[in-house]
Amino acid sequence: MTTTADSGSTFRAVVTNTAGTVTSAAATLTVNAAPVAPTITTAPVNQTVTAGQTASFAVVAAGTAPLSYQWQKNGANIAGATAASYTTPVTTTADSGSTFRAVVTNTAGTVTSAAATLTVNAAPVAPTITTAPVNQTVTAGQTASFTVVAAGTAPLSYQWQ
Repeated sequence: MTTTADSGSTFRAVVTNTAGTVTSAAATLTVNAAPVAPTITTAPVNQTVTAGQTASFAVVAAGTAPLSYQWQKNGANIAGATAASYTTPVTTTADSGSTFRAVVTNTAGTVTSAAATLTVNAAPVAPTITTAPVNQTVTAGQTASFTVVAAGTAPLSYQWQ
């Protein structure tokens, strides 16, 4: 049984008979370390973004090089996503709840990372006036009351001028 410590050893054959002896040229033994299957040392983490932004996921793996990577979204391979990190296209709220994981492979085996979940929050909506204040006519000494109705992402704050 060889070990990596045997690497570099040389061997010759000596052949003898009644007529004489001959020695072969030296042959060198190279012993490569057995490949180590990949392991995940840092799994991707959950990401929260606003719709219209991208999200990035990364994995760190150990094992005998070369390591190959394949990212998956909801368990299906993502075309072209074959690096240690993956950045999504621009997100929409429909992407919220999607899971992303990496499958890492080398000649000794395959390992799949834990999945990270993407949360996509709706982009804030600018305020709009849905019902504007209307002109008021009052007699001196009476109070006037103005109202406005606005829509948009809460909380809305109001300042009368």
